[in-house]
Amino acid sequence: MEVERSRILEVVLGVLGGVFGLLGGVFALIFSAFESSIFGLGVSAVLASIVGLVGAVYVTQNPKIGGIILIISAIWLLISISAFGVIGAALLGIAGLAALIRK
Repeated sequence: MEVERSRILEVVLGVLGGVFGLLGGVFALIFSAFESSIFGLGVSAVLASIVGLVGAVYVTQNPKIGGIILIISAIWLLISISAFGVIGAALLGIAGLAALIRK
């Protein structure tokens, strides 16, 4: 008999990481009014955060694929807006690792 594990930790960390990433991306978009070269990076960060939110929800269906999506979005977010996305990327990365490590 296989016991189904609760994935609340991964979902909560993933959603929080996505929200913090969205906040960082929106901040970068607002900051792009002063420096136009940041606009593309802000859009990329918002997309990475949305992918992270999708991964956080998908963890409940397939933890392995959801964890990989979370880790990819964490790396993508960190590359996009580095300093603005550190908290979001860390939370997404921890959620992704937890999804892959927990059996």
